[in-house]
Amino acid sequence: MIDNKTVDPSIERSDLPILPRLIAIYGPLNCRTFYLEEPVVSIGRLESNDIILEDPFISRHHCVIRKVGEQYLIEDFNSANGTYVNGERVSTGSLKEGCLIEIGASQFIFRLQNSEDSIELSQDLVVTEEGRSPLDRVA
Repeated sequence: MIDNKTVDPSIERSDLPILPRLIAIYGPLNCRTFYLEEPVVSIGRLESNDIILEDPFISRHHCVIRKVGEQYLIEDFNSANGTYVNGERVSTGSLKEGCLIEIGASQFIFRLQNSEDSIELSQDLVVTEEGRSPLDRVA
C-alpha cells in the first residue's frame, strides 16, 4: 500500500491512471491519502492491515474494500461499532465518488476521479454550531 504518492507535475494529467483512493478527513490519519492499488485493502487495528487505525473503537480486522469488476465495495467484518457509508451502517456497501466512510473516530472520502474533475468538497466539511455538516444532506 502506497500513501501520499506524488507525481511529477510535468506529466500530462491525461497520461496518469486514475487511482481510487481514500482521503482521511477526520481522525488520527487526517489529511493522509491511501491509494487503493490492490484488489483488496484491509482496514483495522492490527499491523497486518493495509490501513492501520489505532483507535479503541476499531476492530482488529474491521473491514475491507474490494474491487469487483469496475466497482468498489466495502465489507464490514461484523465489527462491534460498525462501518458507515454516508451515515448508514453497512455490512456490504457500494462505494461511489465522494462517499463518506466512517470507521470508529475516522472519516474518509472515497475518490475515483482526479480532484480537477470532481466536485470540491473541502469547504463543505465544516461542522456547524448545531453539530451538523453539509455532508449530512448527502444521500
